[in-house]
Amino acid sequence: MRIRFRGPSGGGFLELAEDATVAQLLSALQAETGSGAIAVKFGWPLQTLDADQGELVVRELGLQRENLTIVPLASPEPQQQQPQPQSATAPQPGVAAASSGAADADAQLAASLSYGSGEDVKVEVPESRTSLVLRVMPDDGDCMFTAVGGALGGLVPLGASSGTNDYTPAVLRRIVVSAIRENPFKYDANFLGARPETYCSRLLNGMWGGGIELSILAEIFRVEICSVDVKTGKAYHFGEQQDYEEFCVVIYSGVHYDRVAEAATEGAMGMVEFDVTRWNVAGNERILRRTQDICQILRDRHYYTSVSDFVVVCNQCHEVLQGEKAITQHVRATGHAGVTEIEDVT
Repeated sequence: MRIRFRGPSGGGFLELAEDATVAQLLSALQAETGSGAIAVKFGWPLQTLDADQGELVVRELGLQRENLTIVPLASPEPQQQQPQPQSATAPQPGVAAASSGAADADAQLAASLSYGSGEDVKVEVPESRTSLVLRVMPDDGDCMFTAVGGALGGLVPLGASSGTNDYTPAVLRRIVVSAIRENPFKYDANFLGARPETYCSRLLNGMWGGGIELSILAEIFRVEICSVDVKTGKAYHFGEQQDYEEFCVVIYSGVHYDRVAEAATEGAMGMVEFDVTRWNVAGNERILRRTQDICQILRDRHYYTSVSDFVVVCNQCHEVLQGEKAITQHVRATGHAGVTEIEDVT
């Protein structure tokens, strides 16, 4: 009988006898992973396999059809209590996290996910003697706006008399909010998924940007924005078929956006100020083809996270969580900021 498992250090397969018990399975998993005390999670919603079930037969529980998730159980070190002044009130667990807001939770989620590196990724473009490179954005909740903003320099927004070379996330957030407020029939609750003023408030207070913001920015700056999903390689074109002359490219890893740029020479690889970040729409095949090559490199490095089904373990309390929604709720409720993705076996 073959059992599939995964843990913080990787995954694999385990061969067991057809009549193996849960106790034998747990012992084999500990030996295979080199872990001490462990918890084994399976199914969805996640259930825990424990020593009390040791005499049960693995096959009768259907575990041969599951992908078991191993969570090492670290014994927490006792913390020395610091004396507090009598006038001070000890904070209740979760209170500080709840008051920090959605933006802090989103930023903590993106910053704490453990996935491969996107640094030093480049693909040669022989026909132009250049390189297409990935410019990695900070994990600060503003990555989409930073990625796109770096490609908009010099463009003039609709309704404005002049543009700038420095479209910061704060500036772009205000531009999007103004567009929503000025077009209430176009950007209504059905389009936004929330009341417009509620949506605008969230956006101004640090909510992540996504497809809605990309579509609005494409229209305001009259530029096609191509967002390529790392995991699937699928390209989403915002502002397509609008006869815009130029386009730019960002890459989406599931929880993070980075910018694609073209560096003219080897010496300019580390000099962002010399990047080419917009290209003529008529010749986009050259750039989009090399962008797919970049995505392949990133997939090989596991530089992506599938937010609907990824599984992580909280680094502080060791709770296993699945999906972006569950992780965000956990961060907001507990204030725990560090999680590690438990990779699947491919």
